[in-house]
Amino acid sequence: MPWIGPLIVLAIELPSIWTVPHVGEWFYFWYAGHLVATGMSPFEPANWLPTTHGYGPLAGGLAVNTLDGLDLAQLRTYSRWLWPPIAAILLAPFGALPFEIGVPALHVATIVIAIGSALWLVRVLMPPALRPLAFAVLVASPPLVQVMRAATVTLAILPSTALLFAGLRRIDGPRIGLASFGLSIRPQLFLVVLAGLFGVMSARPMRRALVTSAVVWIVLNTVAFVVSPIPLDPSLLDAAREYALHDNSSTWRLAWEVAGDGVAILAPLMLAGALVASAVAVRRSSAASRTEMVIACALALAVAAAPYAHTYDHLALFPAWLLVLRAANTRSRGLRTVGSLAVILAALGYGWSAYLVGAAGFRAAVAVTPFLAIALCASVAQRPELQPGTTHPRY
Repeated sequence: MPWIGPLIVLAIELPSIWTVPHVGEWFYFWYAGHLVATGMSPFEPANWLPTTHGYGPLAGGLAVNTLDGLDLAQLRTYSRWLWPPIAAILLAPFGALPFEIGVPALHVATIVIAIGSALWLVRVLMPPALRPLAFAVLVASPPLVQVMRAATVTLAILPSTALLFAGLRRIDGPRIGLASFGLSIRPQLFLVVLAGLFGVMSARPMRRALVTSAVVWIVLNTVAFVVSPIPLDPSLLDAAREYALHDNSSTWRLAWEVAGDGVAILAPLMLAGALVASAVAVRRSSAASRTEMVIACALALAVAAAPYAHTYDHLALFPAWLLVLRAANTRSRGLRTVGSLAVILAALGYGWSAYLVGAAGFRAAVAVTPFLAIALCASVAQRPELQPGTTHPRY
């Protein structure tokens, strides 16, 4: 039974992803949905004041309340709600429930969506024989475990990524537009991905799908902004800058930790190297898989270039890990083993090591991971003339 491996991984993880009380920010995200469900704005700091004194540090003994004891000044800065409107709208169904029900329901839904989306992405990108291994790597990876354990709406980028690759396979504009809408829940990532999408969709066969997807994206964002408008408040930018100083796992923070004032030189050099490696990966890919490689590298570059990044954002690296596994499988047995081990060591070995180092205080160590993903993509991509076959099977 090839799927026994992933099932064992999930069984081992279960005690750490379902905790009592619920750790992380389950209560925080439930309350954001509660504000929208009750007709209030999560962007107004004063609306969060009841959480600071009305629920206690352990809300109802059920979930950690990370907002307990804060004052209004703190709610305006590093505890400010800075997500796009769609985030709180997605949480509204859970916020409409009493928190004793809404928090566990949100946790269950997160686990189901995380596992289901990982499996969906694997089915879209991987041949059947490789799916169990690929799925096991994803469900054992730090970003997915942390999402299921501690809560974040960033999870939306995972089903959106699967939908995006499925839409690109079929040149389906509405699917691509909906996927882009989901990816824009992390604007700092979406801008780079948008450039990659425009590059692959500007070709003649995909231009109609490009227009359709753009219309869908604009309509959905317009509706979201009408339902939950963002106020024109300069303090939002101040709060965003404050976020970048705390709990930041970005390339920029890593460059600052390493080079201090030389961050303005080191970070661009790192990103330039990643861009060159991505170009190599794309150029060496077969025509049939080039679009997928462009988007996978764009997602990894987005994580590397983002001014603010967290371990959660490394969900965007999943396509890169899968494409490396898939490409390695076309090689000789020895190279296939090396490629698979490289993904496991980078995604799980280094990923968990960096996560533990981050938990000890040096969070910037995680920033190396997207560079590893891009380097592996460049190293396993085959030259088109050496790629077996002329078309890629629709898995």
